Amino acid sequence: MFTSEYPHLGEIKDKSLEDYLTTCDFTGFSVTESGFLFDEAEILNSEVKTEKVSIFDPVAMSGSLLLTLKEKFQSKVELYGEEFSSDLFRLLKMNMVIHGIDTQTIHDNFVRGDFLKDEEFDANSKFDIIPMIPPFSRHWDANPELLNDPCFSEVGVLPPKSKADYAYVLRGLQHLSEDGTMAVMLPTGALFRSATEGEIRKYLLEKQNIHAVISLPQGARNYMAIYTVLLIFKQKKSDKILFIDASRDGVKNATRLKQNFFTEEGFTKILHTYRNREEVDRYSRLVSLDEIRENDYNLNIPRYINTFSEKKIDVEATISSLSVKQRVIEKSKKEMIELLNKFDTPEARQAIKAVSISE
Repeated sequence: MFTSEYPHLGEIKDKSLEDYLTTCDFTGFSVTESGFLFDEAEILNSEVKTEKVSIFDPVAMSGSLLLTLKEKFQSKVELYGEEFSSDLFRLLKMNMVIHGIDTQTIHDNFVRGDFLKDEEFDANSKFDIIPMIPPFSRHWDANPELLNDPCFSEVGVLPPKSKADYAYVLRGLQHLSEDGTMAVMLPTGALFRSATEGEIRKYLLEKQNIHAVISLPQGARNYMAIYTVLLIFKQKKSDKILFIDASRDGVKNATRLKQNFFTEEGFTKILHTYRNREEVDRYSRLVSLDEIRENDYNLNIPRYINTFSEKKIDVEATISSLSVKQRVIEKSKKEMIELLNKFDTPEARQAIKAVSISE
């Protein structure tokens, strides 16, 4: 498990593994690694009513998201994860060891594989919570034979080869328990792209699996200067979808201007609105399926939340300010003409003519 990261581990003779590990720098594997991405762990925690909860991350990477969620939950937690990259899978196992997960659980609950192929976890495996940050718009093998897979057969279409976003969503729903909740972070384009993605959106909306749509500030996903959205899915039907526009609530990173962070106040506002399914002017709104049908199943948030703020104009103050500025301009022109008159050149005379015409 440690070979590629710490090649000298096999040479240890006089030290125990525990002694050796105390000399290694594990700061890169901190639980807080993805905390700024998924403070929405609080959102998922608010959904759980049982004493025991299973959490499965299909794109586990180094496992930090799972460990962040584990810290947030009051219930007894069972963690499961899958990761495609062999390098990241080693880091995932290492991270679990470092944070006290026993080796047998790591062996049983964490697998290396491609979630889109669903080869490692049995299709009948169900989980209470599925958090997911899939690679955005990943290319994948959209083989037509997949239409025979129960994951896609009912939908009748496959996501395009150039964008596997909804393949992750559909595969995730296949593993979501009856009372479970799935949170998937996607690029905002997933809300309105047409063709087969539009058909999949229609399917999910008609099945009433989409519970909430939460827009995030630009650059909220790591250092990528793009806008993202958090989609909340449930197996239980939702008669209305809660839209939350938090895209303007970020605080800019001083060194990376296209990255934004949530303040504690901004996230608390999302959490309160989500938990209470509240409607807040120019911020959140509950939208019926009928209205979404009228918009051709387009989930682009500006269609449902009007963020335009009317600005009151003090007409008298504006006119007075313009008058002052006009007097300053006229004075400057006169001074310029007086100065140009001192130069008896064709260029000066041409400049005086231009200023006079502009008057």
